[in-house]
Amino acid sequence: MSLAITLPPAFPVVGLGAAAIAFLQIFQMGVVGAARKAAKVPYPNLYVSDAEAKADKLKLKFNCAQRAHGNTLENVPSILALFGFLSVFHPIVATSAVVIWAFGRVFYTLQYAAGNPNNRNGGLARTHYIGVLTLLFGTLYVAVTKSIEVFA
Repeated sequence: MSLAITLPPAFPVVGLGAAAIAFLQIFQMGVVGAARKAAKVPYPNLYVSDAEAKADKLKLKFNCAQRAHGNTLENVPSILALFGFLSVFHPIVATSAVVIWAFGRVFYTLQYAAGNPNNRNGGLARTHYIGVLTLLFGTLYVAVTKSIEVFA
């Protein structure tokens, strides 16, 4: 048994999704860097202590910015796996989903980095859920339907 994958003509659009993830990471590095500078947190410290963050709002904002970036980094491997798989079969859907995810993560970052972690998922930040759910359910749909075709 062999499985041949032919990339659809629209596959080059996937580069836009990959670029969206890269731009998101660059944006977040800038937010963390600006917060680090404002709070005067020296390298290589990843975070400041809770006591420091409670005593200085700029240090709290730094911790929040760093956490927003860290949370995104924790999610990127899953996003890339789902994006990569789905893009082979539905490149426009996959690219749209990952761009929506990245767009939502920009607002997630801005809201989290403002210093109130409870506000990180408000407003436009919620759009990242649309992206990740589209990637997840799109991947599941393709995996199940293609598996049925192969094993039927």
